[in-house]
Amino acid sequence: MAGFAVRHSRLARLWDDVEAARSSERTQAGKTPLRSDAAHAARSDTLDALLAYAEAIESLAWPVPRGIQLEIRLYRSLCGRAFRS
Repeated sequence: MAGFAVRHSRLARLWDDVEAARSSERTQAGKTPLRSDAAHAARSDTLDALLAYAEAIESLAWPVPRGIQLEIRLYRSLCGRAFRS
């Protein structure tokens, strides 16, 4: 049972990181004038947070939710990062 609590706590922290990155990205997108370098950095932070969350899920041999997979693809395209095979 303790192992489950640790895994749940880790996933919860990583999800909080995703939410914080998304919030920061929204804040950055709402600034005038929009700085493309800052917007790109915010998108990259969101992608990093999503990847960490997905990797933690995969490490438990759980399936990564389809919505998360799609969001990762979108952010990889926006950030110009290669897809892993």
